[in-house]
Formats: sequence, C-alpha cells, structure tokens
Amino acid sequence: MLKDLLFSVGTVAPLLLVMAAGYVARRLGIMRTEGVKQANSAVFHVFLPIMLGLNVMETQHSQAMEGGVLLYAMGAVLLTFMVMALLARRVSGEARLSGVFIQGVARSNYAIYGIPLVMQIYPAADISLAALMVVAVVPLFNVLSTIVLMVYSGKAVRLTGIIRGVLLNPLIIGTLLGFLLWQLSVTLPAVVHTPLKMLASIATPLALFLLGASLDFAKARVNGRLLWLGVMGRLVMVPLIFLGIAVALGIRDMSLAVLIAVFASPTAVSSYPMAQQIGGDTDYAAAQVVFTTALSSLTVFLWVFAAKAAGFLR
Repeated sequence: MLKDLLFSVGTVAPLLLVMAAGYVARRLGIMRTEGVKQANSAVFHVFLPIMLGLNVMETQHSQAMEGGVLLYAMGAVLLTFMVMALLARRVSGEARLSGVFIQGVARSNYAIYGIPLVMQIYPAADISLAALMVVAVVPLFNVLSTIVLMVYSGKAVRLTGIIRGVLLNPLIIGTLLGFLLWQLSVTLPAVVHTPLKMLASIATPLALFLLGASLDFAKARVNGRLLWLGVMGRLVMVPLIFLGIAVALGIRDMSLAVLIAVFASPTAVSSYPMAQQIGGDTDYAAAQVVFTTALSSLTVFLWVFAAKAAGFLR
C-alpha cells in the first residue's frame, strides 16, 4: 500500500511543481497573457502533435492483443462523451463552459499517465496492450474533443466546418500520421528521429508550465460548482462506472490495469491548449486539469489499492 501511495504522489508531484513554476512566473510578471497564448499555440501546433505521433510510432506490435479490451475502452469513451453532451448544458448553462466540461470529464491523460502507471503495477510484464491503447483511445479523445469544443464554441458551426476542424486539428494529424507510419513499420533515420524526439520532450513540461501561468484561482472560484462536478466526474464517477462494468465482465490483471490507467487518470493536459485554440473557457479548462491532476495522487492510489485488495490485480 505504501509503495502504491508513494508512486501516485511521485507521479503527480513533478507535474504540480512544473505548474507551480508557471504560476509563480506569471505572478512575477515573467510570463504575460500574450506570451502564454503564443507559447500555447506552439504547443498545440508543433510539440504535442510530434509527441503523439512518436508515441504511436514507438508502440510495439503484438500478435496476442486483447481486442475486446481495446473495443471496450473505445466504446466507453464514446459513451462518456455522448452522455456528458446531453448533461452539459443543463449543468453549465453556458456554451463555452459546456464544451470544456464535456472534455474535462470524458478525456483522460492516458497519453502521459497510461504506460508508466501500468508499468508500476506490473513492472516485469509485457505492456503491449498498454502501448496499443494509445492508438485506440488518444485519436478518439482528440476527435471527440474537437467536435464538442467546436459545437459548444458559441459560434455557428456547420457539419462541413466540424469535419474540416477535425481533419485540420494538429493533434489528430500528428496521431494519424504516426499511426500510418506505425502500420507500415517505418523506422525514422536517427538524423530525423533525434530532433523530433527533442521537440516531443518539450511538449508536456511546457504545456504544464503554461497551464500554471494561465491559472487564475479567483476566476476558477466563479465556476466552483461546475469545477467540482467536473473533478468528481473525471476521478470518481467515470472510473466507478466503467471499471465496475469491466470487473463484472470478468476483465482482470493486466487488462484491468490498462483500463484503470484509461479511466482513472486526470483530465488530459492537452485539453487546455485545445480549449484555448478552439474557443472554450480557458480559465475553467486550466482549473479542471490542475485540480484533477492534484487529486489524482489520492484517487489513483485508491482505485489501484481497491482492485488489488479485491484480488482483481494479481
């Protein structure tokens, strides 16, 4: 139990410290609003697409995949977005908040948390399923988030506009390009792979730093009720429902650990720059990521501990 707690805290603490550095930089006047917006644009258009593309490309092919688990995760993600879309306007009452609320609850940080969490639970096991889950759920997160943010942007949107927005979304382009190269088993030469890897390594720390620089606790309190609904939805209700169903279906061990990483992870860091670029409420988006990330050090531990105590993870 202590090991699991230390892992959860050790995983989340560095992320929180990077966000805190951004917050301090903003308070000291080192980072200003316009600079944060420009840097977020670079994260959204350059660093995150490269990171996602390389993550997919570096996934190991496996002949013994549990396709049912992948399909279950994808179906659950789609269902979560659909249910949240039905509830969002009733809960939030404002379009720009609704889109952010939907993706805040339905979109997890699996791209960053997933594989490390599974490796911690099963340090010596084959993690092919965890790696391939990136291919299954990350593109789905990006496509559905793009759609809901565009629909709830407060602007008139046609179907052609939504399709264009999805196809031109840099995160989706990066993921699909990585998937194509992965399917073709293409290996990039070192002269190309090395600089791309360097650019990819910038994505997460810079996104977190800018997230902290953008956080305004006074504005977050204005939407306090909606924020806590989003936090509870992301960290408690979504894992409670879909992990409960998975257990009832007989999913155990490595497969269940992968699903814990999908459904119990905090809101994706990339949801903030996407909300800013497409037109969501950025203050609420930033707060959702910060609070779910901070509290996940406790909730992830509790989900893993509960599964182990019940004998579902061996």
